[in-house]
Amino acid sequence: MPDPPVRLVRAGPLESGLTQGIYHALAREMMESSQDTIILCSPKTPYLCIGYHQVLDAVLDRKICDNKKLPILRRRVGGGATYLDHNQVFYQCIFHHSRVPARADKVYQMMLEAPVQVLNQLGLDGRLRAVNEVEANSMRIAGIGGGRVGDAMVVVGNLLLDFDYQMMSQVWRASDPGFRELAATAMENRVSTLRKMGYQHSIETLEAMLADAFKASIGRPVIDSELTRKELDLGIKTAQDLSAETFLSLHRPEGEITPMKSLKIAADVFIHRLSVKFNEQQMEVSARVDQGIITDVRGNFQDFTPFKEKMVGSPLSEWK
Repeated sequence: MPDPPVRLVRAGPLESGLTQGIYHALAREMMESSQDTIILCSPKTPYLCIGYHQVLDAVLDRKICDNKKLPILRRRVGGGATYLDHNQVFYQCIFHHSRVPARADKVYQMMLEAPVQVLNQLGLDGRLRAVNEVEANSMRIAGIGGGRVGDAMVVVGNLLLDFDYQMMSQVWRASDPGFRELAATAMENRVSTLRKMGYQHSIETLEAMLADAFKASIGRPVIDSELTRKELDLGIKTAQDLSAETFLSLHRPEGEITPMKSLKIAADVFIHRLSVKFNEQQMEVSARVDQGIITDVRGNFQDFTPFKEKMVGSPLSEWK
C-alpha cells in the first residue's frame, strides 16, 4: 500500500518561538496514522537556538544575550548554536520513522534534495556535503539539524538570504579573544548568503521555490495545507517548554562551566582551544583547523611568532 500524501504548510512569518514550537509539537504528537508534514516559515524577530546535546553556558554568553534581548531556545535535535532571524527561510520535515529510510545519510538525502535543487535553480552549484551540510559554490549556506523525536524523524534547516555575522560572533562564549577572532573570520570566509552571492530574492520567493522543490523531490504526493488552531496552541505551549530554564540547563555539568573548546564553522573547518608544549612550557592557544591542518593560530606569550610559524601548516593530530 503506498504511503499517504505529505502535507506542505507554507506558514510564512511566525513568532520566533513558534518556528521551533510547532514542528516539535507535531513530532511529539506523531503516530503512524499521523500525516507527514513539511513546514516552511521564517521568524519575525531574532533569537538563538542551541542543539539538544549542547551545554548552554559553554557555548553562549547569557549576559550578552540578555543585553541584546535575544531569547534562547533548545531544540530536541542535534546541531550547533545559531542566530536566527527574518532573513532566513526554514524548512522543517516531520515524518513518521517508518516512512523514511533506516540510514541517517539516506534520510538527509531525501529531505535536503529540495534546498539543493533551489540553489541549482538559482544558478549556483548546490550540493550536499558531509552527510547533512548544504553548500552553494562550495560555501556553507544552511544550518541543518536532525534526529528522532518520539516516533517522528525530524530534519530541519534553513537557507540564508542574509546573516548577521557580527551578532553571532558576539554571543559566543569564547575562551579568549583569539578564539572569537578566529571563529568570526572563519565564519565570514566559509559561511555565505544569497545576498553575498549577488541574489536579491525575497523570503517569499525562496519559500515558493522550496515548496515546488519539495513537491518535485520528496517522491510522494504533496498537498498544500494550513496549521490548525490546535497545532498553533500546542506550538505556543511547546515553545514555552523549549525556552524554560529547566530545559535550557539540560546537560549542565557539576561545578564550573568553562567556555567551549571546539567550534564547528563548516564541514572540515573548526576552531580549537589547545594546551600545547613549546620550549618546555605548557601554552594555551586557539587554532583554526581546515581539513585537519592548522591554518592560523592566536596566542599571547613570549616567542609566539616562532611558535606560530612551527604550528601553522602542521596536522592538528601532532599537537593534541
